[in-house]
Amino acid sequence: MLASPYVSALPSVQELRAFLKSRAGAATGLTDILRTFQLPVRQKASIRALLHDMAVAGDLLDLAAGTLKASIGLPDVARMRVSYIRDDGNAAGFLADDALSRLVVLLIKPPDTPYLFPGDMVLVRLRPATGTQKREARGLRLLTRLDNNLPVTPANTPEPLLLPCDARLNLPLTPEESTNSLPLAPQQIGLATPHALPHGAYAGRVHSVLGKADDAGMPSYLSLLIHHPPTTFSEQAEAEARQIVHQNTALQSAPAPSGRTDLRHLPLITIDDASAHDFDDALWAEQTAEGFHLIVAIADVAHWVKPGSALDMEAQERGNSIYLPDRVVPMLPLVLSAQACSLLPGQDRLCLFADIHITPDGHVVSAHIGRGIMQSAARLTYETVQQVFETQAHQPTLPPEHPAALLAPALLPALRNAGAAIRRAALQRGVMEREETGWNVQFDSSGQPCAFVPRNTQEAHYMVAACMILANQIAAEKLHARALPALFRTHAQPSPDSPRPMARYSTCAAPHYGLRLKHYTHFTSPIRRYADLLAHRALTHINDSSALPHVPLPAPDVALVSQLNFTERRAATIMQDSLNRLAALFLAPLIGQRMSAHVMTATRHGLRVRLTKTGTPSFLAWSAFPDRTGMNDDSQHTHALAHHPHVQSGAVLSVTLAGTCPARGTLMLTDAVYEH
Repeated sequence: MLASPYVSALPSVQELRAFLKSRAGAATGLTDILRTFQLPVRQKASIRALLHDMAVAGDLLDLAAGTLKASIGLPDVARMRVSYIRDDGNAAGFLADDALSRLVVLLIKPPDTPYLFPGDMVLVRLRPATGTQKREARGLRLLTRLDNNLPVTPANTPEPLLLPCDARLNLPLTPEESTNSLPLAPQQIGLATPHALPHGAYAGRVHSVLGKADDAGMPSYLSLLIHHPPTTFSEQAEAEARQIVHQNTALQSAPAPSGRTDLRHLPLITIDDASAHDFDDALWAEQTAEGFHLIVAIADVAHWVKPGSALDMEAQERGNSIYLPDRVVPMLPLVLSAQACSLLPGQDRLCLFADIHITPDGHVVSAHIGRGIMQSAARLTYETVQQVFETQAHQPTLPPEHPAALLAPALLPALRNAGAAIRRAALQRGVMEREETGWNVQFDSSGQPCAFVPRNTQEAHYMVAACMILANQIAAEKLHARALPALFRTHAQPSPDSPRPMARYSTCAAPHYGLRLKHYTHFTSPIRRYADLLAHRALTHINDSSALPHVPLPAPDVALVSQLNFTERRAATIMQDSLNRLAALFLAPLIGQRMSAHVMTATRHGLRVRLTKTGTPSFLAWSAFPDRTGMNDDSQHTHALAHHPHVQSGAVLSVTLAGTCPARGTLMLTDAVYEH
C-alpha cells in the first residue's frame, strides 16, 4: 500500500509525555516514538520540534534519567533554585534536580520577571559548559516564588531608602508615597511588596511592621522568615503525633514486643549538649578479654512515622531540624521529638541498635543491627562526662548529686577506652581529627545577647562522635551489602577544580574522603534528619518479620536527594544568619573600637574574614586598607597578591568596627592593618 501523502496527526503533549513516562528511563529515540504512534518517517522533524517545545516549557523535567536519547539534540533545560543575588545584579544558584550541581549564574532574567529573590525556582536554559567552576544560563520563566513579601529596614542614607533584611539581596527600594504605605522608624522591620519603576529602580509599599531589629527573638525570627522553612505542622500531622504518644504510653513496663531484643537491663546513657531536648542515641560499653563490647541504641522513629503519612511528608519537606541559639524548629512535632521518640531517662523506648565487638585497636570483629526496646539510665552532658574523665584519677567516687553517680563505675571508663580505640583505628586509616569551631550565645534576662563563648571540643565529644561514626559506617555496609534503597553520605576527594568539596547525600554508594571510608551513611539521628529515617526503614525492612517480602521498599530518587542536600544547606545558612544578626547586636556598643579578625579567603573585591570576638564572618573591602594603590586593578586576586603579600588563610588583622546593621546581620570594618 502506498504511503499517504497527507500529514499524519501528531500526538498531543499529554499523550507524548505519558508515553515517555511509561518508558521508566529506557533510552527512547525518535524512531521509537514514530513506531508507537504509527507515524511516518517524514514526521520525525515535527516530533523533534514538539519535544523541543516541551523541553523549553519544562514538560520533560520529571522524566527518569536517560529516557530521551542525547542524539535528539534537545536544549539543556533545568530547574534552578536562586541562592543569592550577585553584586552585578545577576542571580546565582544551583540546579534543583542535580545533587552535584555546580554554581549557575543567570545572565538573563525570565521575561516579565523584573526581580528575583533568593529561594525563587526558575526554569532556565543552560549554556554549554565551558569550565568546571560555574555554568551560565538564561531564564525562561519563574516557576515558584515562596513569598512576595520582603522584610525591609530603613537605610542609613540621606535619601529615604528601604534595604532588604536579606543580606544576599541587593535591591534598595524607594518607599512608596501612598496613604496605605506605613512609615518605618530607624531600626524598625517591616514587610514590603516591591514593584519595578519605569526607569529601572524599585519601590516598595510597607504594609505591616514586625518590630525592631533589637527585639528579643527578632534575629532568629527574621532568619526563618527570609529562608522560608516550614515552622508549623498541619492539624493532620499533629493528630498523628498525638496518636503515637498514646500508643507509646502503652509500651511502658510492658513485655518486649515480638521480634525485639529487650535491652532494658543495660544502663544505656545519652550524652548531649546541655541545651538539647531531643535525645536520639544512647551508648553502653564493657571491656572484654578480646577488646570491647559496644552498643549504640537509636530511637526507632521509623516504627512510628510511616511512609506517606502526614508526618512523613512534612518531615521530608523539612529535611532536618533547625537549631538556633534561642529556639529549635524540629523536623517532627515536639510531642515526638522531645517526648515520645526521645530517649528520656526512665522511659521505655523502641530502638534500633548496633551491637558491636571491637579489638583493643578499634577494629570491628563483628557487628549486628537489630530492633529492640531500651530505657535510658541517665541523661548526661558532654561537660559532666568530661568532668568525670578529668577527676576520675584522683576521685574514683562521684558525689551523690552528680548525674553519673548511680551508674556502674566501669561504664564511663569502658566507653572512654572504646572511643579511644575507635579513634586510633580512624587515625591509622588517615582520618585527621579537626576541632569543630562553634560558638554558644548567652542571653541576658531581657533576651539580648550578652556573650559569645567558643565551644571547646573535648575528649567527651570525640568519644561520642567516634561511636556514632562507627555505627553509621556499619549501617552503610549493611545497606550496601544488601543493595537496600537508602541514601549514602559521600565526600569527594579535593581537586584543583574543587579544593573544598562538601559532603552530600547520594543514592549511589561512593567513598567518604574525609572519613577515609568506602561507604558511609547517616543512621544515628532519625529524630532530626530525614536521611537517617530512610536508613532505619531500609534496615528495618530486612529485620521485620511482619514486612511483606513481595512489597518493595520505595527507593529515594534524585529529587529527594536534591531536596535533602538543599534543606541541609538551608539549615546551616539560617543558623549562620541568626548568629550574624546576634553578633551585630552584641557588637553595636563597641562601634569605634579595634578588634581582631582572621582571614578566610581573598576575593577580587576584598577579604572574607572571621571576627575573633564572636566567630562570625564579615567582609573587608580592599578600600579598608590604608594603602589603596592599585584599587582599580580588577584582575582576579591581583591586588591581593601584589599589594598585600601576607594575605593568606589564617592571617590576623586588626580592624576598626565602623558600624553594624542588626537587621541584615552585617558589619562595616575599616582601617585594617596586619598584626605581627
